[in-house]
Amino acid sequence: MYRAYLHLPQYNLHFVRFERALPGTNEVFLPDGSPRPVYESVLGELERAGVARWQEKLRRAHELLLEEQHAFGILEGDKTHPTEWIPRIVPRSDWERLERGLIQRHAAINEFLRRLEAGKEEIVPQEVVESSILYDASTKNRFGPVPVRQIAFDVVAVESERAGETGGFDYVVIEENAKMPVGLAAMTRRRRMTSEVFFPDSYKKLPVRPLDGWLQRLGDTLRAASPKGSEATLAVVSSGPDDQFYLDHHIYAEEMDAILAETKDLEVDGEGYLVHQGSGRRIDVIYERVDEDKLYAEVPGLLECHVEGKVHVLFAPNTEIIDDKGVYPFIPEMVRVYLGEEPLIQNAETWSLAIEEDRKYVMGRFGELVVKSRGGYGGKEVMIGPEETRESIERFRKKVEENPIEYIAQEVIDFSTHVVCETEGNDFVLRDSYADYRMLSLAPDPLDPGIIEMVPGSLTRVAAPGSHLVNISSGGRMKDTWVLSR
Repeated sequence: MYRAYLHLPQYNLHFVRFERALPGTNEVFLPDGSPRPVYESVLGELERAGVARWQEKLRRAHELLLEEQHAFGILEGDKTHPTEWIPRIVPRSDWERLERGLIQRHAAINEFLRRLEAGKEEIVPQEVVESSILYDASTKNRFGPVPVRQIAFDVVAVESERAGETGGFDYVVIEENAKMPVGLAAMTRRRRMTSEVFFPDSYKKLPVRPLDGWLQRLGDTLRAASPKGSEATLAVVSSGPDDQFYLDHHIYAEEMDAILAETKDLEVDGEGYLVHQGSGRRIDVIYERVDEDKLYAEVPGLLECHVEGKVHVLFAPNTEIIDDKGVYPFIPEMVRVYLGEEPLIQNAETWSLAIEEDRKYVMGRFGELVVKSRGGYGGKEVMIGPEETRESIERFRKKVEENPIEYIAQEVIDFSTHVVCETEGNDFVLRDSYADYRMLSLAPDPLDPGIIEMVPGSLTRVAAPGSHLVNISSGGRMKDTWVLSR
């Protein structure tokens, strides 16, 4: 383990210690343990705060988040999400490469879905589509002119020859999330705390791109799915108070001027339109934050209502095939064929266990690889071989052998790390932790699926110490991401 106290003359840091335990490149500190220049302001402000004031900041931030929760009438439990408060900082040049690459992918995905609906898709093998648990061939597709309005991309940074003191990383897309992509509500709340409570001086000093107005922009994007446009009635459909993201659902509804409803609040009327029972209003667009099976089972007639165009369900049935990790390997080829461009961001090398040659290779190296269910999410149905016991590896192997077509495998990537902040006496201890980006793209045009824009920020997620799993449900924590404008 590498340990170093930091000595920056301009900040006189004597109470901040960095401990490196992981092989991934750290984004805050250089290999010799000195801070990257872009983080000097943040680390200096941390030092000046001191441990006692920092702990007071932690209490204040949690109080503010809980106050908002309680203001929405959520009085039981804590829905504020575990957070690490030292922000991630992304230089403009790195962000511009990320932005261009993900806009490419979103545009190619929309073209793939348009062709799939028209029966003209030619990139993804038919057997991959037909074997997907996220695609039901018996359900009629109605994706609309812009099939996917919002995608969350999970991206990691890896060392490259360009990497230096101010960024220059390479980036790898780990997966796409077109079904219930979470992140923007949590991003805005993390930003409020980092800019107002934890690092107000650094936020003013650095040219950070703001997130102001982006929740409203999301609302405009979602309403664009309806012919009524800005006049459309939008409903955020939640699974209710037990959902860990229930506070976020309230935030989405308030910021987007939408109705917040549970499935029990909705019904299809005698004319085949979806109605919110409490207000009697007809719903034009559904932003669902509830499992698809529950949604259609508990709102009889909703699927037919969507297919007939009387409501638009944003994550329409079968669009979630994009989340199938068996489709993911084909996205770079979609970019090449459908856009006529070379992909700017690459995939991780992936093997499909539906292919006999790949299956033999993976089973021969099973304990060395990351093996994932094609339809899994939230870190579920994932095995990271080097981090598992022999017994758990063998249990997972048996599950895979029962249905190999449902799994893919990838090499373990030692992607970049960020820091988690702990205190010991009067010292701050910054430990390295694997971190990914949850980046959000929007397709705001009513009819053109190729017009894409990126939210100028990211929900960074940092893993529990020693783990590669960054998902909140797997012990990860959220972190604000500052994108610099120059």
